Amino acid sequence: MHMIRRYLTRVDSILILLLGLSLLAITPLFAPGYFYNAHDGRHSVFYLIQFDASIRDGALWPRWAMHHIQGYGYPTFIIQAPLGFYLGELFVLLGAGYTLAAKLSWAVGFLVSGWGMYALVRYWIRRYGAQSSAPDLRIKLAAAAAGLIYVFLPYHLVDIYVRAALNDTLLLAWFPWVFLTFDKLVDGGLTPGWPRRLALASLCMAGMLLTHTFALISFAPLTVTFVLFRLFLAWRMDRQRATGMALRQLWQRTLLAGLGGVGSLLLCANFILPLLVEGQNLQDQVYTTNTYDFHRHFVYLSQFFSPVWGFGYSDDPFGVNDGMSFQVGVMALLLALAAVFCLAQPRANVGQVSQLDSPLCPPPFLWLTGYLIAITAALLFIMTPLAAPLWETVTALAVIQFPWRLLALAGFTVSGLGGLGLWQLLHNLEVGSTQGQEMAGELLVFGLLAVFAGTSYIGAPLQPVEPWREDGRAIFRFEEEHPDMIAYTKWVQEPFTQSPMTKDYQSASYEEAHGENDMLERLAIIAGRGQIESQYSRGSSAGGVVQADGPITVRVHLLYFPGWRAYIDDTPAELRISDPHGLIEVDVPAGQHRLDVRMEATPVRRLGTAISWGALLVMLGLFWWARRNNQTG
Repeated sequence: MHMIRRYLTRVDSILILLLGLSLLAITPLFAPGYFYNAHDGRHSVFYLIQFDASIRDGALWPRWAMHHIQGYGYPTFIIQAPLGFYLGELFVLLGAGYTLAAKLSWAVGFLVSGWGMYALVRYWIRRYGAQSSAPDLRIKLAAAAAGLIYVFLPYHLVDIYVRAALNDTLLLAWFPWVFLTFDKLVDGGLTPGWPRRLALASLCMAGMLLTHTFALISFAPLTVTFVLFRLFLAWRMDRQRATGMALRQLWQRTLLAGLGGVGSLLLCANFILPLLVEGQNLQDQVYTTNTYDFHRHFVYLSQFFSPVWGFGYSDDPFGVNDGMSFQVGVMALLLALAAVFCLAQPRANVGQVSQLDSPLCPPPFLWLTGYLIAITAALLFIMTPLAAPLWETVTALAVIQFPWRLLALAGFTVSGLGGLGLWQLLHNLEVGSTQGQEMAGELLVFGLLAVFAGTSYIGAPLQPVEPWREDGRAIFRFEEEHPDMIAYTKWVQEPFTQSPMTKDYQSASYEEAHGENDMLERLAIIAGRGQIESQYSRGSSAGGVVQADGPITVRVHLLYFPGWRAYIDDTPAELRISDPHGLIEVDVPAGQHRLDVRMEATPVRRLGTAISWGALLVMLGLFWWARRNNQTG
């Protein structure tokens, strides 16, 4: 009983309240059905279908999506970061259907995002803005308000109910944790515990990069700006405490931050190296033209404040009449304005003030507030048509596709800014009050207002989960509806929208079990005489048994890509590329033989795997080192 009471005293009741209120944002996930008509609603399920099929076929790090491109397959997981699919796969292996697994993954993402914002703002207020007399309850409530603002942020709800983009939504869960771990890493420097802080920062950054490819060219640069800001702030604070040591400590902190960034990239080598090397074998114009041309998706200033909500698309290329919302959020904006207002207030009420503080050298709390204001303003500007020259000059930005995607970053910074602004606004009011009024109630009210401000946007039209929604027919039917989104490898000389397997997908008798079936026409004899006696298709392999009257050539209905290996009776065989569609061909000798084609490792994938495992062992070693030092210290 004593142990139970001791545990209960350590439970953070405010965090539990935050998570409980956050459940309101995901109540539609608990209803029967699914929002398949959302922008990426079907993608979020059928990517998981194919990821699971490859896992069950023995590819523990999947690269191939078998049902794409009318059954010819595509290296989807070369360009799609895998961590979100691993989360969904966990639920699938526990017995959930694919659609339910996607919904459970969203639920995890929402709860973790609110928790992360709570932890980050709580740390910021304690470190930079809390007065010694400020009760911890107030700090927690201000942080919880920031967490609720983040959870109920309009774009957060757009991402799940309008876009239904699983990895995009999960990405928001990582943002506060990355900032928090790098803040602690820079702040702590080489003081005891630095190995653990370094490992945590690297792991969080790697988790973020492995959740969405978009993070490589969006949030990673934002993190760099934050680290540079924190290095400056730490150097400034070091000057106050230890004159003559500030420059040395700056170099130490810079080295640690650099090691954290390098460590995260090494942890991601298994994904990043194949993306950079093998991704060049894909015809990528489909991802940056027509529907995905960034010129069509800028946000106009009024749209940041418009309450208009819809389940349509960003389909007005030259105006504000888009079918979806790009609002920042009324609560976030109001509290951000409060933060701007507090910048002009007497610094006696804004955190730690030292003898170095002057009109040109404000205290750390104001530096942090100013950084978030500047970054938020910059992000909002980059999304507008005024920033078109920047997008045209920095060609790598085209991969982002939609400038409004940066609302994820702006939503993160404005939520943190809102938490700081709320804390300081109410703190100033209390300090200036002759009554010494409590502000815990006001903080709670602001948190509840953040919830109510987003409740009208919670929900989406639901459709029943029919059997075909959770197998290869879902991918096939999507590509029939959107042939312009069919992508090709560089070996495809003539575009196409149908394959020999089209009729198989259309068959009323089609069925499969976790990606495995014998319904698809995977093999065809294109030279010589013989017959196909049986065939199979799985997540990362295909083949069958052929009877050849003499030497024959078999075409395997799979797009060629590095990693495919052919085997005849389990003996390696040569394969070649078949024109004009870049398929696989294999010569088979006379007689009855089993032909198998498997997606296997390539040199660059092996190198990436070795680097990632090595980096992970180093991170585990840092944890062990830190723990051992704590025990011996």
